[in-house]
Amino acid sequence: LSRARNSEEYENKLRELAEQVDRLIRLSNALLFLSRSDQKQVVFNPTTVNLTELLGGLIEQLQPLVDEKRLDVSVQVADDLFVRGDNDHLVRLFMNLLENALKYTPADGQVRVSAEEDADGVRITIHNSGDGIESEHIPHLFERFYRVDADRSSQTGGSGLGLAIAQEIVRLHNGGIDASSRPGQGVTFTVRLPA
Repeated sequence: LSRARNSEEYENKLRELAEQVDRLIRLSNALLFLSRSDQKQVVFNPTTVNLTELLGGLIEQLQPLVDEKRLDVSVQVADDLFVRGDNDHLVRLFMNLLENALKYTPADGQVRVSAEEDADGVRITIHNSGDGIESEHIPHLFERFYRVDADRSSQTGGSGLGLAIAQEIVRLHNGGIDASSRPGQGVTFTVRLPA
């Protein structure tokens, strides 16, 4: 506003502002979800959810990022895998985990997604071939605002709330989530949900 600019400069600035507004909206929604969760006011509408279709649809949505980074994504999801849960929350949970896997995998890396029924319900595993995480960080990954590496998180736009939200969604579904990693060997997130 301090001086006249050409249309290209205005367009670039508007794009930057749009990205920042989008980031603020995501942050506000994340904080609102966690606040409602703390007060036991999260809307939870359980139905029978086809997890095979849900995961397939999310991976399809993320294909542009897969292509951009030339990632090798393999999916081994059992046919007709169903869980009882809130579809919207499950979309948020798996979108978060899949986006993280893709973001933190270097170009030409690998992401492995598997889901199958076992004796305890349904187990979903998402593994990426990224740098991995030092063992001292693993117990803190699901804490609010925790970041393994502040520089890495700021480059990817992370707020440190995604995994806290993931854990809360899994808790709402009476399931479990954990992470395992070794430096240089990637990260694996495992979600367990009742069938």
